[in-house]
Amino acid sequence: MDSLTPLLEITAIDRMRVFREDDAALAELAQVVHVKAIGGDNAAGHLDLRIRERRAAMWGYDCPIRFDMVQVNESNRPKSFDMIRAAINRVAENRTPAQRAVLEILTRLGPEKALELLRSGTSDCTFGLPAPKKD
Repeated sequence: MDSLTPLLEITAIDRMRVFREDDAALAELAQVVHVKAIGGDNAAGHLDLRIRERRAAMWGYDCPIRFDMVQVNESNRPKSFDMIRAAINRVAENRTPAQRAVLEILTRLGPEKALELLRSGTSDCTFGLPAPKKD
């Protein structure tokens, strides 16, 4: 069977050639059948519709819209940045009012000024921070 495999494989070029041949044949047949169908031939009318259905299926313009559910789920899933932001916001919302007030004061002071004030206090207010370096 392995020696026959190259003979049995259909390439994209083969598919396109056959597609074009079939489409051209159906188009030619459709012209003749359509005239007969308009003239009142019921069998021709039925064949005309079947030709149109076949061409629509070949070209894919009558296909129902299909969704790849994996891609739909991925596109609906929040981005990692949004997930991280939401996690940080949840932590921030769980802070006590005192913690929020301290963070607000520290933000207004800035890190350098806050450290300076903490280190300048008594030894019990430094919270184990290293002593400031003297230049």
